[in-house]
Amino acid sequence: MKIAIIGDASRTLAWENHLRPHNIVKEVILSPSINGIQKADACLLLDDTSQNLEHLLATIQKGIHTFFISKLPLNVEKLERVQRVAREANVEIQFSHWPSLSSATQLMTDLIDRPSLVNIVREVNHTLIVESSSDFKHFWVDEVGFCLRIMNSGIHHIEAKQVSLENKEPVAIQIFIRFDNGGTASIYINIGAIENNHHRFVANSNGIIECDVHKQLIRDGRIGSGNKLFFKKEEFDPSKSAEKAALQFLKAIQLNKEPTFTIHHLLQLARASKKIDARLKQF
Repeated sequence: MKIAIIGDASRTLAWENHLRPHNIVKEVILSPSINGIQKADACLLLDDTSQNLEHLLATIQKGIHTFFISKLPLNVEKLERVQRVAREANVEIQFSHWPSLSSATQLMTDLIDRPSLVNIVREVNHTLIVESSSDFKHFWVDEVGFCLRIMNSGIHHIEAKQVSLENKEPVAIQIFIRFDNGGTASIYINIGAIENNHHRFVANSNGIIECDVHKQLIRDGRIGSGNKLFFKKEEFDPSKSAEKAALQFLKAIQLNKEPTFTIHHLLQLARASKKIDARLKQF
């Protein structure tokens, strides 16, 4: 496959290093903009600018399947336009929702099909927040996206409560989601914690799975001999997540399959985010 990587030179070089060793990639083209690309089987668009959706539309209109690597855009109207254009051009898009693209999450999805219960706890050392550019909403949007992807069901009802200090700085949130299939998800996030803690728990009548997100460690619990609960562990290398996500995208295009996190999934997340924002404004 001929792959274009579009974006800032320092970032495109890093992604080129991820792709070069793999047989599926025959040629890599690096360019600061879509204007430098005449033809490619697929592209990685690295774009955090305010015009990134317009740049995405440009790659789609050229008929290039695109892995859009950026902070997730959540404007429903603009995403609906992207969806229409992509359908007309018969182009696949994968968005960089890293919780869905991680190997740990994909194993969880394979092991438990449509869990009946999801529980997520994320506690973040406040020093890291001060030193990073992450905003508070980024944390809960990621987790809501995880719940939507692993549940694979429409939303029946959402409740949300946020605590903001002096009505300015949000520090904690609880979100409860009931899905159309009867499953439920609860999300708790606190960015004023002493130390980092990030765990995801999913369960149904067949088993339970706990994921230590920082370590990318999975514990899969099942009933075994003697009706005793036993666990199997599997650990993944977090440093390989980006490379694996890119390769999975390219293989999906090669095999004419749907990528892991598509415009359909992002629109689901954007609409859910809009509902949560509306609930938060009620209190």
